[in-house]
Amino acid sequence: MHTRPLTPAIGSEVLGIDLADAAEVTRHAGPLRDLLAERQVIFFRDQRLSPDAQVFFARVFGNVEPVSSTFPSHPANPYVEMLVTRGRETGTDIWHADLTWQPRPPVAACLYAVDVPEVGGDTMWASMTAAHDSLDEGLRRYLADMTAVHHWEAPALVHNLRNQPDGDEKYHAMRRRYPPVDQPVFFTHPVTGRRVVFVNSLYTTRINQMGHDDGAHMLAFLAGLARVPEWQVRFSWRKGSVAVWDNLATQHYAVNDYYPAPRTMHRVSIR
Repeated sequence: MHTRPLTPAIGSEVLGIDLADAAEVTRHAGPLRDLLAERQVIFFRDQRLSPDAQVFFARVFGNVEPVSSTFPSHPANPYVEMLVTRGRETGTDIWHADLTWQPRPPVAACLYAVDVPEVGGDTMWASMTAAHDSLDEGLRRYLADMTAVHHWEAPALVHNLRNQPDGDEKYHAMRRRYPPVDQPVFFTHPVTGRRVVFVNSLYTTRINQMGHDDGAHMLAFLAGLARVPEWQVRFSWRKGSVAVWDNLATQHYAVNDYYPAPRTMHRVSIR
């Protein structure tokens, strides 16, 4: 196994490993965890993963739990989430980290490309530790102890949920199970010790300790830090590609430029 960085700030490609080989995955588990902590998102090409093999690989990075988002689970494995889109109202073409509206968001995620467009449908990731490092020390101190509200009811995600079988029932169940939650604006990453900007454009609705107008401006500024090219990496998917990212340290954006081509991805959330 060997690696190569894709940008100075974030992202590495891993070569020479078969993720369907349990023994090989186990042998390289420690270096893969270290690489993810350092590079925040890692990529693999030309893999052939069954749902069970993807879950086995994902467990290298932590515990996995059954699907608990607005997308359906795989019929063969309740830990695998099926993201089936055609580039219209995907809900993921906004900078975000996954499931920050849950009290304990995933620490990482593993995404496997089952079927992708011939062109288009890239995903971008941004380092939110680099975003924090870019801020003036006075602003860091001012925001250090503030919290923000996160909620899952983004319009496109509600649309996707309600279009599923029994969608209205699922929608009301989600509303009962997941009320808005408070998360810190900044927090210290539990593995690396680096500070992270932890607000995003999709799920964060307001900063609790600021008035409406000032809070809206500050939220837009902080969430907008994900758009800075110097701490981004962009990945072009092929069938069999895999990405694993640190969901606490990064945000991502699924480029919505492939309608009406189908795109099927399998995701496992890691706690």
